[in-house]
Amino acid sequence: MDRLADEYDTVGTSRAFQTTRGDTVYVEGGIYGNLIDRKAEKEYLLRAFLERKEEEHEPAYLQTARNQGKNDIGNTYIEVDMTNQMLYYYQEGKLEIETPVVTGNMRLGRETPDGTNYVYAKQKNRVLRGRDYESFVKYWIPVKGAIGIHDASWRSNYGGDIYLTDGSHGCINTPLEEVSRLYEMVEIGTPCVMFY
Repeated sequence: MDRLADEYDTVGTSRAFQTTRGDTVYVEGGIYGNLIDRKAEKEYLLRAFLERKEEEHEPAYLQTARNQGKNDIGNTYIEVDMTNQMLYYYQEGKLEIETPVVTGNMRLGRETPDGTNYVYAKQKNRVLRGRDYESFVKYWIPVKGAIGIHDASWRSNYGGDIYLTDGSHGCINTPLEEVSRLYEMVEIGTPCVMFY
């Protein structure tokens, strides 16, 4: 059982990802993917063995990805290229949104974490609070803990090297028009691949 889970669990694993910019990156970690419930499966297998069951069995999962298999990202996902400060949204393999963004302030150690994450909620008209800030946003799309994609009315410029010295607290600041489009299109559970 453990060998099967080691092979097919994808949460937190390293993934080869073909970027929009044209290269392949290896994205480590994150909260998205499949995670077999090892304890439940061991209990099931013991019972099945004792009862001499012969059947096909779908494993119990603690968490499932939108797609099954080792390549569980599929062709609908958000890509955040933090080196180039760009966000892309692909729906069924078609590029729907391409926009510059501002990610976490590198100088202050507030880098946006890389990893394969996912949209786990969507909210409108939210106040984001932290130790040293309180900000109203019209669109909030969290992808990992308190890290999310949102509008930033206090910004007039996006992209470039803004993030190096005047970046966010870790979130992905996105132009209002683009984040409103993303909010309407993206579904909860959609993978969000974030990398440098």
